[in-house]
Amino acid sequence: MPAGLAHISISGTLPHGNQGDLMKTSIPVQRDIVRLIDKGLSSRAIGRQLSISHNTVELLRTRLAATGLTQADLSVLDNEAFAIRLGTARNPNPSGKIVPDWDVVREELSQRDMTLSLIWEEYRQANHEHLADCLCYSQFQKRYKAWLKTQRISMRQFHKPGDQLFVDFCGRTMPITNPETGEEKPAQVFVGVLGGSSYTFAYAVPSQKIADWIACHVKAFEFFGGVPQQVVPDNLKSAVIKHTPQEIITNAAYADCAEHYDVLVNPARSRKPKDKSLAEVGVQIVQRWVLAPLRKRTFFSVEELNVEIAKRVELLNNKVSKKYKQSRTQRFIELDLPALRPLPLHPYESEAWKYKVRVAEDYHVEYEGSFYSVPYQYRMHQVDLRATRTTLEVLLNRTRIASHALLATPGRRTLEDHMPILHLRQTEQDPDSLLEWAEGIGPNVLAWVRGNLQQRRDFANGVKSARNLRRWAREEQAHDRLDGACAFALKIGVLTFNRLKSIITNRSDQRLPVEPTAWVQKHGNLRGAEYYAQQGGISC
Repeated sequence: MPAGLAHISISGTLPHGNQGDLMKTSIPVQRDIVRLIDKGLSSRAIGRQLSISHNTVELLRTRLAATGLTQADLSVLDNEAFAIRLGTARNPNPSGKIVPDWDVVREELSQRDMTLSLIWEEYRQANHEHLADCLCYSQFQKRYKAWLKTQRISMRQFHKPGDQLFVDFCGRTMPITNPETGEEKPAQVFVGVLGGSSYTFAYAVPSQKIADWIACHVKAFEFFGGVPQQVVPDNLKSAVIKHTPQEIITNAAYADCAEHYDVLVNPARSRKPKDKSLAEVGVQIVQRWVLAPLRKRTFFSVEELNVEIAKRVELLNNKVSKKYKQSRTQRFIELDLPALRPLPLHPYESEAWKYKVRVAEDYHVEYEGSFYSVPYQYRMHQVDLRATRTTLEVLLNRTRIASHALLATPGRRTLEDHMPILHLRQTEQDPDSLLEWAEGIGPNVLAWVRGNLQQRRDFANGVKSARNLRRWAREEQAHDRLDGACAFALKIGVLTFNRLKSIITNRSDQRLPVEPTAWVQKHGNLRGAEYYAQQGGISC
């Protein structure tokens, strides 16, 4: 049994009669009594002058004489020392009850499954020989709570202008009615409060999902016309994935939004309501002054609700406070607005995210029915997918490891750099791979490769010519010569690699055409090709 529960008391007897009156007399009055006694006034005269009983004065005179002290000796003492020297200090336990060590009680309560009722029972057991002097349970509970209040030190929160924006969702939702079916769905109401001025923003969204959470921040920054140094959210999943004393893991999309606005995300600690006191107060005020007056209205869209919320928020911010004699708007203009950092040139564009996607054995990830490759070293890893209107990025621990153009229709996109050597060699035998490579070089290269694959009777040799061209182009790094050379080869009907290579090497495609001999004059002594053709050739 804890020792602090047994016989820890400040015993004393209840003062009687004039002694009790003396104990109740304030120290300043006792000092006046001593001063007047020193001047030689009688007890009755002092009593009349100070409007107290002459018996009280007489009792204090007796105690002063017993101490042998003078008024000069007592005047230099503080109030506590003065009362102790005269023996007039108030008994902190006038009832004479046994009082436990409250520090021990608090320590016991911190243990698992302990209750104040159980500790009271142990306190009575520890003092079973003096049960009459023990506190009853109601007094035990009352005194402990009174002592506990003296141990708590509340620090007033001071917020620098433009420093913190406290954000949270209201506990109260607003119903949105479907005009066709009459079905109601709850709209979530976001609240943002600036620390310096308590300037308040409210905005309704369909849900608390990450896309709506980010949209609320974008609207809030636009409403305030600037960006604070930090945002203080609660620990909802759209903001914080993990929050421990050792680390804070912020939602990746939320972190990207914060990075775009160059604002620090500083989540409130769990079970520490004072960290986000302004958010809680702001939520309460918005629920009372904005949402409650709209409770009987029927809204058919979130946009319609936001129009009314904006009107009510404006009235709230313009309302003059009794405490500060200024409205939130006035304080915002004077304090927060000059300290806010400017908005970026473009607002943050919300992106679609897909979290903790497992990379398959074939080093591809699936997104909306299509499959995209990642470097094969990351197969079986968990990655995040970030999709914009045109691209898909694959991120591992917020580091991009792959990027693809989004496919318009379900399909498969594999980059050669993502493939292991064995798979790459096997893929290079595929005609589709040859056509894809040729298309990336130029239209004439594509036509030449397609001609080898489709027009030549010996298909195997056609594939071989196309492979040889690709291998030679990679080795020689002569991609800029291929398209023009292939155009020339197609013009003269060349589909073999060796002859195409000769064209590229000799630059046949870049030679000027031979000018016709227009200067030769025709006459009867000149015989041309037509003459010899009619003769059927020349015999030797």
